[in-house]
Amino acid sequence: MESNIASVFSYKWITKEPIKLSIEKTRLILLFLALNYLIVFLDVTIAHAADAFSPVYEWIPVVFCPLAAIAALLLLFRPKPGIINTLHMGLNLLGICIGVLGFIFHLTGVIGGNSFSLTKLIGGNPVFAPLAFIALGIIGAITGMDDRPRLKRYGLTQKTRWLLMATAFWFFATALVAFFDHASTRFGNFYTWFPVYIGFFAASVVFLQAYSSSDKMTSRLFTITMVLSMLIGLLGFILHLSADASGGFSWRRVFYGAPGLAPLLFCDLAIWGGLVYLDPIVSQIRKNSAG
Repeated sequence: MESNIASVFSYKWITKEPIKLSIEKTRLILLFLALNYLIVFLDVTIAHAADAFSPVYEWIPVVFCPLAAIAALLLLFRPKPGIINTLHMGLNLLGICIGVLGFIFHLTGVIGGNSFSLTKLIGGNPVFAPLAFIALGIIGAITGMDDRPRLKRYGLTQKTRWLLMATAFWFFATALVAFFDHASTRFGNFYTWFPVYIGFFAASVVFLQAYSSSDKMTSRLFTITMVLSMLIGLLGFILHLSADASGGFSWRRVFYGAPGLAPLLFCDLAIWGGLVYLDPIVSQIRKNSAG
């Protein structure tokens, strides 16, 4: 990672001129990454507390999230190659492994031997929840890599394209979660299909943008898709809270009924899309004198 990351970005498909930010792209992503790890920490702590953290390995993601958040914050204040960057990269790679193992454990718990049914998949452990660790781990690991503004393909640096692909994966995983969550209601209301369609559509658009020139129609489509994702998230949040509040409000219903905070993941991903698509134009590198 460069010692001073570019602070001039290409958003020409929105503004006629390049934009300048007072904070580097990598710092913005690291700040948002730390916030996401803390949100996942709260979510997984509440979920695993319901099982009294039994078996004992349920503590692993609970302990891991604050460590990953701290590493991201440390790198935010010192975004240079070295021990902190190595620690950050290592923890995020470990997070990917935790996500894969969590997915296997959750799936094994749902299958419960040799029997498997859609009902058990819907009503059992949240099978796709550990995918959040994989998504955050991938984004975190890519963030710690070098960005070379002068080496571009499709008008984007390799780092920007990889971050876009990681965001596309997260949209795809979110669409899967929405599908299985809403399948429990047998899609009783037609609008429960909206987050599924938007999630898969957004995943396709973001992936396409990674391999399209930033001044073409796909970039405008990308912007519209991120706005739609934000709106779907806010609307879902309102609808979920309304469902939880009907018949008396309780925090248990918020977390285990219609999960009130789950739709906000679409808002979160819309912000991710805007952040990772910031593409550096001018590299400002401080060359340290030898000796």
